[in-house]
Amino acid sequence: MQVRSVAPVFLGVSIAFACSAVSGGSSQLDRGSAGAGNGISSGGSAGSGPGNGSAGTETVLMLGSAGSGAASASGGAGSLDSDAACATTSADGQPVPVDLFFMVDITGSMNCKVPLDDTPCIDDPGFNHYPSNRWSAVSTALKAFIADPSNSGLGVGIQFFPSRQQSCAAATYTTPAVEIGTLPATSMMLTDAIDAQRPSGSTPTVPSLDGALQHANAWATAHPTHRVAVVYATDGDPKECGANNTIANAAILAGAALAATPSIPTYVLGVGPSLTNLNQIATAGSKQMTPAFLVDATANAAADLAKALAAIRTSAALGCTYSVPPAPAGETFQPGLVRVEYTDSKGNVKTVLQDPPQTDCAQGQGWQYSADKTQINLCGPQCEAVKADPGGKLQVLFGCATLVAEPR
Repeated sequence: MQVRSVAPVFLGVSIAFACSAVSGGSSQLDRGSAGAGNGISSGGSAGSGPGNGSAGTETVLMLGSAGSGAASASGGAGSLDSDAACATTSADGQPVPVDLFFMVDITGSMNCKVPLDDTPCIDDPGFNHYPSNRWSAVSTALKAFIADPSNSGLGVGIQFFPSRQQSCAAATYTTPAVEIGTLPATSMMLTDAIDAQRPSGSTPTVPSLDGALQHANAWATAHPTHRVAVVYATDGDPKECGANNTIANAAILAGAALAATPSIPTYVLGVGPSLTNLNQIATAGSKQMTPAFLVDATANAAADLAKALAAIRTSAALGCTYSVPPAPAGETFQPGLVRVEYTDSKGNVKTVLQDPPQTDCAQGQGWQYSADKTQINLCGPQCEAVKADPGGKLQVLFGCATLVAEPR
């Protein structure tokens, strides 16, 4: 099968459907055992144990712990090996489009000097008072991110805070300065919007984050096949807009958005001398409990911000997510009859074990379903291995009894 070459934003996946049921027989787990220490199989045979299944039954085989080498996967007279009849029809899966909505701080403190000297920057020194300032660092990094060819295909939209009118109203921030669109088609509009900003004013953290999350939710609802996240870029703590404008309340908003349907994660990008409070928002709003990406206001701020944006793109916001296409006519998708295989660029094939129930994907070793079982997410080191090997191929076998690692 021809394997697509894709940009780092997306990962290719080929899907194989089973047209026959799994039945009995001693078998092997895809050319090897389940004993590799990272939740995938390699090496010798799988051993034996109970394992019958049919196209109408959700059969799940529990294996030994991912590092133990123990496995069971046999029954009557058939084979669970992917070379056998358990996968006879194939279809290409679609990469999950990823959209990032940026809410960016243009408060007066963004005019503070970079790097800082012995004089603390408390009040707004005025736009361009310092040739090198926080805003110049953030805007340079954002424009470089937008222009980066590796981000081609990524959806990006942007808004800024505070608004010059009704700055404390969340509704003010639900309308983007530039709507989410696919790079590089929207690059010029995004760059022009960034260049037009003149930082001033206070910090409406709660209203601006609330507005960003509302817009991201509306966008995700209108684009249900997309994965949407908010990137909140700021240089400090809330200021003005009443007693409810606090870090704690912003964290509550981020957590609620993450738990909602559709789920909207929040990733925090901070630049300044003292930003640890922002971790509360980041950990509440991140699927992987990711702390804020904090950048000290040093001479290397622009370069450090660029690295942080790349980390958000490749590690935090994107992950390793694959759409599950519908079964062919006459077939029924059974969540318990799914096998995931990964073939690296050298042709080595490994069976990836499903993580046990309730496993945090950040701490997982294999793969998990999305809540609605329309997507497959690779977790932990398995995700990193796939991203590091763009020549590899992931294959999902339907009709093969699911292999689940025992809890660690």
